[in-house]
Amino acid sequence: MSKKQIVEILFLCVMIMIAGVWWCSRVADLHLAGQQDALRDQWIQSNAVTGKKYAYLTFDDGPSDNTDAILDILKEKQVKATFFVVGKEGEKAEKRYLRILGEGHTLGMHSYCHKYEEIYQSVENFSKDIKKLDRYLYKITGKHPTAFRFPGGSSNSLVSDIKPYIRWVRQQGYEYYDWNAASDDAVQIQLPASVLNQNILKDIHGQSTVIILMHDLSETVHTTESLPALIDELRKQGYELRRITEATPAIHHVSIED
Repeated sequence: MSKKQIVEILFLCVMIMIAGVWWCSRVADLHLAGQQDALRDQWIQSNAVTGKKYAYLTFDDGPSDNTDAILDILKEKQVKATFFVVGKEGEKAEKRYLRILGEGHTLGMHSYCHKYEEIYQSVENFSKDIKKLDRYLYKITGKHPTAFRFPGGSSNSLVSDIKPYIRWVRQQGYEYYDWNAASDDAVQIQLPASVLNQNILKDIHGQSTVIILMHDLSETVHTTESLPALIDELRKQGYELRRITEATPAIHHVSIED
């Protein structure tokens, strides 16, 4: 083998290594807040807002035994948030739905039963469940929620094609909201408050609009503990904390335009 051939082979090996490093970096970009098909760079670009930075605290799966403590902290810190709730029955749950609205937070829908295998069996099953929750909350509060979050997010792996579900949601006049930062509090229940906040702050990536996923479950006590420090840190980084409204830029992991 000639010297020239050896040089050519070495050059080819270097180029293959560079291509491999580039590909691995792109694969890493596919992972944000546990969503495999969420492209971080695209989110940062599409959610960039000139001027002020906004952060939205959102809590899934409540109300729970922690709801009142969460609301107490939000009240003390003068922060409005968003609760994507499920169908909980009984006087305590009804009072918590009313308190969420009464204190100026957004009451959004998540699902009534939160049983994935039932909800995602068909669009028909899904629609019945969401409408049941809509009617239930209207009966208690006198208001029809319009904010919605898919159980598992719109990029969940439980349904092969989420787009028919998205179309139904849109036809009902609802808007769905995914997230671009998550604490992983429901993935690892025992994570301490400091780690939950580190997870969120890692996901922020300097974005100007941040929708943060947390959970309002009886088991996620560390989420409640993490809130004061999280709020302080977000404000320190220049974020204004808001509740989700119709004016909020919606973050979609999957959309019908894709």
